Amino acid sequence: MRLNRLLAAMALTTLAALGTSAMAQDFKARTARFGHGLADAHPAGQAAKQFAAEMDKASGGKMKISVIANQALGPDPQMLAALQGGVQEFYTGSALAMLGQVKELGFQDVPFLFNTEAEAHAVFDGPVGAHLNAKLSAVGIHVLGWWENGFRHITNSRRPVNTLDDLKGLKLRTQPNPLTLDAFKAIGANASPLPWSELFVALETKAFDGQENPVVLMYTQRFYEVQKYMTLSGHVYSPLIFAVSKKYWDSLSPAEQTAMNTAAKNATAFQRKSTAAEAGNALQGMKDKGVQVTQFSPADLQAIRDRVPPAIAPHLEKIGPEFMTLVRSEIAKVRGTAK
Repeated sequence: MRLNRLLAAMALTTLAALGTSAMAQDFKARTARFGHGLADAHPAGQAAKQFAAEMDKASGGKMKISVIANQALGPDPQMLAALQGGVQEFYTGSALAMLGQVKELGFQDVPFLFNTEAEAHAVFDGPVGAHLNAKLSAVGIHVLGWWENGFRHITNSRRPVNTLDDLKGLKLRTQPNPLTLDAFKAIGANASPLPWSELFVALETKAFDGQENPVVLMYTQRFYEVQKYMTLSGHVYSPLIFAVSKKYWDSLSPAEQTAMNTAAKNATAFQRKSTAAEAGNALQGMKDKGVQVTQFSPADLQAIRDRVPPAIAPHLEKIGPEFMTLVRSEIAKVRGTAK
């Protein structure tokens, strides 16, 4: 009986190897670059390496993807432009530099839109994501998946932020989205955009008092060295786009595209799971490094929720009422299913 099981296992292994070998025959020898602005240790950096390794294996070593971290290929807007032009093949990071070409991307910075990561995943994996993917494809970017960045929190170097009044006058770096800027200004902060590559030095030199980002990103970028206070606001869920140049995608054979979709799906599942696992460790790591962590009271959190909608209403009109209706209906579906 054991011999039969062993023979059966060997047969399955042989068939799998033959299948991989047969598929590899449909691959051309290619080299590609996968650029991002995150640290190698960030779950997205690790997922990028997993994706590259899986494509190497699926192609029988023909497809070599070099993962290049820490904005070594340039800031996010430059990498996205390179993706559109076919100069760079793969990218993960913020997609907000594409806001001028795909206005619907602005919805991701609507405060308190999502309650959980699971809600966000369902929305980005469903009709909302499909809409964004089609829009991005039309401007030269083929989306392979939407990765996890997490809920954004506020840090600063001046004082603990326990109440809404504590935010007044703080100079905070935010995402380069007019909606985000107006939302923060509505609650009293002095908000201003700044390129990601310049942020650490700006915090170190006190040119900016603080910033807002997910905790895993803050920890892997060592923000605890230049920030003393953190407020767990969870004001916005922030995704990462995982994309390939459409010019590169269109050059692939059907077999190569199939293999890439499989590898991308696996990398997306890995990245989301890893980010969730690392969030608690990153928060504890920030505390261990001396960062004081506080939370808004329910009353102050509600005050923020009340002040933001009028400030962002004009931006929602620009994004598009029909699209925002789709977003909210998809969220409602997820919440209804979860009950």
